[in-house]
Amino acid sequence: MNGGGSVVAASEPRGIIIVKFARWTAASAARQGCDVRGAKWYEHLDRVDLASLLALAPVTQPSFLEWHQGEVQKVASSAGVPIGWAAKMVNMLVKVHVYLARRGDASLLAFIHPPIDSGLVAAVRRDFPLKGPKQHYGNREIRDLSDLGVPISGVTSYAQYLKVIDGLMLVSKRLGCTLFEVEHLWDE
Repeated sequence: MNGGGSVVAASEPRGIIIVKFARWTAASAARQGCDVRGAKWYEHLDRVDLASLLALAPVTQPSFLEWHQGEVQKVASSAGVPIGWAAKMVNMLVKVHVYLARRGDASLLAFIHPPIDSGLVAAVRRDFPLKGPKQHYGNREIRDLSDLGVPISGVTSYAQYLKVIDGLMLVSKRLGCTLFEVEHLWDE
């Protein structure tokens, strides 16, 4: 990773493994509830311009969001899926390339999004209850925003998607972790 890690070319053996694993991981995330499944995702995932994301340095929130929105809308259009599914697929690719393989500039880690699905939203509901001993005055806003992400097929605009991200950003602030690391709440 630039700014603290190594740069791995996609043509080197490790880079090839990362690319293949990222494709497989993303495609595997669409097991249920999506019309496009399995290897049928590959042609759409291969069109995601990861090279331009990984070349950004330093990364800012506006530059990441501009890249992300463009790629999500491109995948939604080419695969014929709602924005929610397209965002989940892009986020799965980014998860492997940036978070796990540490590709790209280190500043990316502050801005990447977790893959949103019913499991993550259920974990947010569990950990940010509206009643009981873990109740907190900010839980209502977190829940209202995060709940907009379920079902993922119901996320039909990028503006709606960003509201879910806003809720997860509130979660990350409360937990003291990055936005992406909110994913640690997820249960199968």
